[in-house]
Amino acid sequence: MHLFSEFSFWWILPILVLSFLTTFVFYRNIDWLNSSPFWVRKTLFSLRFVSVFFVLILLLGIILETITYRDEKPIILTLLDSSSSMKNYKDSSEVSYSISNLNQKLNKKFSSNYELINYTIGETVKKNSSIEFKEKQSNLQLGFEAIASQYYRRNIGAIVFISDGNFNKGVSPIYAAKNIPLTPIFSIGVGDTISKKDQSIQAINSNDFAFLRAKFPVEIDIESSKLMNQTSKVSVIHLGKVIASKSVTFSNKSTENKHITFELEADKIGFQQYRVEISPLQNEYTYKNNSSTFYIEIIDNRNKVLLLSGAPHPDLTALKSTLEKDENIQVKIANSTQWKEEYGTSDLVIWHEPGIEFSSITYEKLKALKKPVFYFIGPNTSTALINQLNLGFTASLGRQTDEVQAFVSSSVNVFEMSSDISKEIAFLPPVFVKYGELQFSNPVEVLLYQKLGNIVKKDPLLFFGKRNQVSYGVFYGEGIWKWKFYEYAKTKDTRTVDQLFQKVFSYLLVKENKSALHVTLPRKFSAKEEVRIKAEFYNPSMELITSPEIKFELIDEQKKKSVYQFGITSNFYTLPLGTLYPGNYTWIASSVYGGKNHVKKGTFYVENEQIEQIDTKANHLLLRQISQQSNGKFFSLKESNNLLSIIENRDDIASVSYEQKSNLDLLDYAWILILILVLLSAEWFIKKWFGGY
Repeated sequence: MHLFSEFSFWWILPILVLSFLTTFVFYRNIDWLNSSPFWVRKTLFSLRFVSVFFVLILLLGIILETITYRDEKPIILTLLDSSSSMKNYKDSSEVSYSISNLNQKLNKKFSSNYELINYTIGETVKKNSSIEFKEKQSNLQLGFEAIASQYYRRNIGAIVFISDGNFNKGVSPIYAAKNIPLTPIFSIGVGDTISKKDQSIQAINSNDFAFLRAKFPVEIDIESSKLMNQTSKVSVIHLGKVIASKSVTFSNKSTENKHITFELEADKIGFQQYRVEISPLQNEYTYKNNSSTFYIEIIDNRNKVLLLSGAPHPDLTALKSTLEKDENIQVKIANSTQWKEEYGTSDLVIWHEPGIEFSSITYEKLKALKKPVFYFIGPNTSTALINQLNLGFTASLGRQTDEVQAFVSSSVNVFEMSSDISKEIAFLPPVFVKYGELQFSNPVEVLLYQKLGNIVKKDPLLFFGKRNQVSYGVFYGEGIWKWKFYEYAKTKDTRTVDQLFQKVFSYLLVKENKSALHVTLPRKFSAKEEVRIKAEFYNPSMELITSPEIKFELIDEQKKKSVYQFGITSNFYTLPLGTLYPGNYTWIASSVYGGKNHVKKGTFYVENEQIEQIDTKANHLLLRQISQQSNGKFFSLKESNNLLSIIENRDDIASVSYEQKSNLDLLDYAWILILILVLLSAEWFIKKWFGGY
């Protein structure tokens, strides 16, 4: 026990003097006290003196330090691999019983002198969980990381690690085990390490997405064991049909890995399930690892382009041939006055010479749909109609035409133009434009200027603008078919013209995401993974709000629909769906705000992973390494009873005594305050008893 104070303890002497003088002055000239018995005078003086002394002592802020000692029992942590691979072996029926029996013996022998704690590891770490061996993934690293963080500076006597040594998630547990120093790890190996006659699919690598009618690669890794000089067949099955297959012949090696690649064609839109199967061979140990499933989302990424015109023209043929060179573009040509289908199905409309058979109905529909439009304004489009189209410029033009060439702008900002294309464009033959000056009321991005001889005019030939936040483009001329003829005659190719207009169309086809409703949802989950969805809603000022209600509809493969409501967390929405059965799911998120419906749709799939079935032999070498580096020992499951005596005889597994210091201010001691109160109360009582005031 030690005493500390902010002030020197020499202050006690002045306090004694001050307490004495204060008491003396208080009682020196009291008549009734002078006539009282001697013991009364001495008692009152003593009570007042001690009370004042204790009050002044408390003002020194004296702290009392006490030291106690606490013994901590050694902790024995049992870390059990709870993955389903623990039952892949011949002794699987005995595993649960043997481990339960070992736990009972540990409790019986060490529960009084040790603290026993049990953990299981699979995809996650669980404390005091039952032994079930149902986890579909093994992340052994997590168990040692959890111990290192939760039992930092605790008296860990030993770790009993029970596993088959196989893991399929995370990194090797060897590295995480090193972060628990001075703690022996006793590994108990489950299963056998003898290679079995078997073939298995180790991995399938493929894209998450593929475009409709495009080819996509699939790579398959197959491992064989003791199947020397045998031939198997690997097949890919889609919608119940074998769409590709290859034979694989194993060499005379005991263990061999084969890498097989398929080129498959995406022929159906949406999430597509593909199954890889290896034909079974005689006397294989298991057929569970002979098949595996993977999913790919097939996207129809083709943009639909509509070519509108009031009359046939060779420019339309030139444009169509350019567009069709991109397999992701679907082209239709239609008459601007006879087109009856929905314009909303098109991603881009190219309107050639609106002045020929102009349709105000078509114009109003395009304006209402807010789709990008590329206008070819040639000599047949009148000045009045140009002004009516509201393209950001006006023209005061007559009927006269000019022949001008193209000149690439030196400050192109909308996309990159290579120097080679720029040079080639300068030599293309002239096109017809209406004579006169263009006056712009809105800013535009100019790609090509008009060039008359050697003079580059300030009037643009090809430019872009925005109308009500929707992009549009204008080619102010006619005769691009001559460009293609000229280039083909010169080079037997139309690369320059094609690349120019492909860049133009790609720029106009870029879709801006201006939706108020945003839904964040991965496209792939495992069957054991919790599905959690996040949503955000933006008002017209692009501020996050949570006032609208968002409904979520989930439709499974059997067309069964479930309806949910998003909850609000901070300034966004969340919806936990828990775990779902394997299969494809379609979802629709919808909300109403400001009188408008906001809808988002999508798909995802839940994969039934069976990676725990791949391994047919235990990896006891890993367990031995973990035990060796920690000064522990490895045991097979049959030898696990020997573990009890090893732990009991280890000198380094013992209780640890910890010194604990506690500091307490004298003011925190209630008995001192009570003593002062008792002294003052006793003084007051004696004074009253003998007639004092």
